[in-house]
Amino acid sequence: MFRDLHNLVRGLGQRLLPAPAFAPLEENEWAGLRASVPFIDRLPQPESEALRERIGEFLGRKTFKGIRMRLDPWQRHVIAAYACLPILRIGIDAYRDWQTVIVYPDTFAPEQEWVDEAGVHHQAVVPQAGEAWERGPVVLSWNDVAEDGAVIVHEVTHTLDAGNGDVNGFPPLPRSLSADEWTDTFSAAYDQLQDEIDRGDEPVIDPYAATDPAEFLAVVAEYFFFSPAYLQAEWPAIYRLLALYFSLEPHGWADEIPTRIPWVED
Repeated sequence: MFRDLHNLVRGLGQRLLPAPAFAPLEENEWAGLRASVPFIDRLPQPESEALRERIGEFLGRKTFKGIRMRLDPWQRHVIAAYACLPILRIGIDAYRDWQTVIVYPDTFAPEQEWVDEAGVHHQAVVPQAGEAWERGPVVLSWNDVAEDGAVIVHEVTHTLDAGNGDVNGFPPLPRSLSADEWTDTFSAAYDQLQDEIDRGDEPVIDPYAATDPAEFLAVVAEYFFFSPAYLQAEWPAIYRLLALYFSLEPHGWADEIPTRIPWVED
């Protein structure tokens, strides 16, 4: 199923005309989106207005493709809202290296290969809620998005991370941020998390973050936007660096922000 995804994306690029640079939301679409995405109404007015602008840019520049599902406009708007949160201040050009959002109705299962620490090669089909390739596409499961929109922030953070040519937890930093401080702070927190897991202690954040530095960055980005008070209390240095990187301070919006679409039926 998933092995033909690369050819599908390449074919889309050959067949579809370039999208317009901007596709603004109508007032009724914006009102519907605000009712569907809990974080929007927590934003101060300047950030809310900036988000609406970014969403228009995202919808104008990205191609959406539903696999075995019809992707309605409101679903595209929801995806765009979460995808644009990390680039609210960074700008849409941070996503210039990828074009396509592919959406499955439910968890998809790509075939993955990896080599463990002992040098043993593994190959398996691994169910996924989302996946991001270095130059696109971003692949999502709609059912997982509906339950937890943070999965979108997780995946697009990987694309920001890839801006330096590799997905390794070290994205292109603004001049105001020290590369050494970023590396030292994130490495220390990553090592702490792995030590907690090795000892059998309750980890500070989702243990999936201990998979590798790239996943660590994507997971802490989720906490930064949707559990900001917790992240600031537990890892203030990580929170501070992310606040400088994203030029945002979500702890001022709310301590905790739900990420489930409120009116999705159980």
